[in-house]
Amino acid sequence: MYKKILVILFFLFWAFPALADSVFTIEDPPVDFEVVDADPFDGIGDNGPYSTFNDALLGTEGECRSMAEFDISPFSVPPGEFISAATFEVRITAIEIYGLGVNGETPESLAVDGYVGNGIAELSDFEAGDGNILDWVATPDPQIGQVLSFDVTAFVTDLVNAEESFVGLTVRAETFGGLWVTEGSGFPKLTIETGWCGDVNNDGVINSADVVYLINYLFKGGPAPDPIQAGDVNLDGVLNSADVVYLINYLFKGGPPPCS
Repeated sequence: MYKKILVILFFLFWAFPALADSVFTIEDPPVDFEVVDADPFDGIGDNGPYSTFNDALLGTEGECRSMAEFDISPFSVPPGEFISAATFEVRITAIEIYGLGVNGETPESLAVDGYVGNGIAELSDFEAGDGNILDWVATPDPQIGQVLSFDVTAFVTDLVNAEESFVGLTVRAETFGGLWVTEGSGFPKLTIETGWCGDVNNDGVINSADVVYLINYLFKGGPAPDPIQAGDVNLDGVLNSADVVYLINYLFKGGPPPCS
């Protein structure tokens, strides 16, 4: 009986060394600019590009969008890891903005569109991300110095997997009004974080507790892995019993590491 208890304890708590996630941050991107749609106000950028990331405005007479292109070519996903989060951040630098029919009003929300950049500021980038809204943030009571964070994980992951060099991100007002989000002090900013494939319960180690967690999710209605990609250890695009078997083989039978 004593030996059985020791075996159970070993199975439950034996683990590999603690894992450290990777963080890749780009501040003050090499290409940031703004483009204005006015004269005519027709959804096509026709003024600029102006060499500053400055404001997001939607008025009765036109629209201004600020764009940033981040060079992700130095980034690669380390072996055994995956992109767990990608966050785009801007900082509100002033509240009242005037022009294009706006007289100090602020929008109810800002949105971010994504497009494949090329490292060159172009007028056509104004509408390049149209129809590809990545995330939006409500701005009912904007404050100077407030940092707005947008989730761009899926889009950045797709571009990294496609080996694209530049992530293009456009900030725009979703409703009437405007806000200053002028570049500086490390903004705009793109942060890419990675997590470890197989660390299903996100506790920083890969061990039998992850096997139990995955079984509970798959067969007992337990919580899902967070993020879900951590459980797809065999990289077949689905979470099922094959991932459980793969993880057990890795931990106790000398099988290949997760996501290899």
